[in-house]
Amino acid sequence: MDDLNIGTYPPMFPRNIFIEKQIQSIMEGKRIINTSWEKYYTGEYSWHGDSVPGFDELQGHTIVLAGASYVLTDKGALVFYSYTDGGLRYFHKGEAIDLPKTKKATSHGYHAKIYLDDGSCFGVNQYGWGTLFRVFKVENQIDNERTGKYSRYPFLPKSPLDVTDEEDFTYDRFRGLLSDNPAANIIESCATAKGAFRIDIPVMNYILLLSKVHPRTKTRALTDDEIKTLFDNIVKLVEEYKTEVRVCVYTDIYGKNVPPHNDVLWMTSAVLGAPCPICGTPIDATPAAGTKMYFCPSCQVINSKRSLRND
Repeated sequence: MDDLNIGTYPPMFPRNIFIEKQIQSIMEGKRIINTSWEKYYTGEYSWHGDSVPGFDELQGHTIVLAGASYVLTDKGALVFYSYTDGGLRYFHKGEAIDLPKTKKATSHGYHAKIYLDDGSCFGVNQYGWGTLFRVFKVENQIDNERTGKYSRYPFLPKSPLDVTDEEDFTYDRFRGLLSDNPAANIIESCATAKGAFRIDIPVMNYILLLSKVHPRTKTRALTDDEIKTLFDNIVKLVEEYKTEVRVCVYTDIYGKNVPPHNDVLWMTSAVLGAPCPICGTPIDATPAAGTKMYFCPSCQVINSKRSLRND
């Protein structure tokens, strides 16, 4: 199976937590009776092909495991999909199958549809670099002697560390990953296209704020206390989203726009100049990882000798 660096592809944390809950509850145990790959929009080029190898061979397969980015069948087929917010939908029996469509993309647009034995349909909107749809054969890679998700199914698409999985995201593994990339900025190690933890950048910037770590701090410059604080804040926030103490804004699998509840401050350009929620200092921006990162100049003071060297 090809190696998938899914850190590049949405949905990211925390949206993936809420979407996965919905998919698991309605998809697992159902049998696939048909599939279709339909081109609905012609752009200037094709990001996806006019067919997906293996997709038309899923009839008769039963879904045994489902996640925000994949379904696994009893016959060893792994369907991987990524999509922009709102691009994944589930339709009950009798409902009109009305998947969202792109109107101005430069690439072709496609709809992937999986029809299930209870009359329902699962669909994904595919267009452009932020989307991907592939089918892999993994029947010989399942280890039924193991119980952990990634131990039993080592082929499941994931970032190097899955912050939502307690067995995968441990303090020792967190430290190890940081030490393997000593010259990287902490924001690059955690949340950019390199995809170490697959956390949305605005949320990771908030975690860095709580941890009093500047986004351009080199991982080699982090102290033991800073690493432990970062780890603890990530674990705490993951648990709060899992238990829905916090809910972020997202589009669910039925196309409903879910409003935020007790959510953290997503540190985007919208907060530039706004008071820091901790100390009141105006939020500033700094270039990093090919874009801008937002931080508090008072709470997140960088050690320039340690961290900006060779930047």
